[in-house]
Amino acid sequence: MIKMDKKRISAVVLAGGNSTRMGQNKALLELGSKTIIERVVEILKTTFEEIIIVTNTPKVYSMLKDVRFVPDCFESREKKSIIGLYTGIFEAENNYAFVVACDMPFLNTDLINYMIDNIGDEDILVPYINGYYQPLHAIYNKSCLRSIRTLIDSKNYKIIDLFDYFDNLKVKKINDEILDRLNITDSCFLNMNTYQEYINIKQYIGFL
Repeated sequence: MIKMDKKRISAVVLAGGNSTRMGQNKALLELGSKTIIERVVEILKTTFEEIIIVTNTPKVYSMLKDVRFVPDCFESREKKSIIGLYTGIFEAENNYAFVVACDMPFLNTDLINYMIDNIGDEDILVPYINGYYQPLHAIYNKSCLRSIRTLIDSKNYKIIDLFDYFDNLKVKKINDEILDRLNITDSCFLNMNTYQEYINIKQYIGFL
């Protein structure tokens, strides 16, 4: 298998949600001296040359430098991750995009690099850990765009339906065994949807 050139993969951060359960923009919550999204971007910059932030409110992320802001391709009353997913892949300069959420402060560069090194002719490379897909920690090819658009047009906003219900898409899974072999815990997929989860994470990493 030919290893993928890292310069041929873009990074996409989805920062367009309403954070309804959190009650405020979770990307701007602080862990230590930095916001969560700053930590996410800082990690991504160690690997990717192009970093895209999908958001309709770029001004609130003015602290982020050397990134590209793009708005959602589709207008929708409901802020759905799948719309940001489509937008980020579509806007990426490269055929492949590593897509993550804006509230994942424990991204692991070893796992990211392993995924990059192991993408071949697949349309999607996605972790499947403890019986669950991690669709917002996955690599997507632009070949997925038509299938994603099909889901959006049918008002099916479940990204995981890409992995099992489209025979035309070749999906490769990263399983628990690989994480164990790399000595990586599943905390790299951790995100936060409520303020209590945010407090728990702050306590976990000693910022309180």
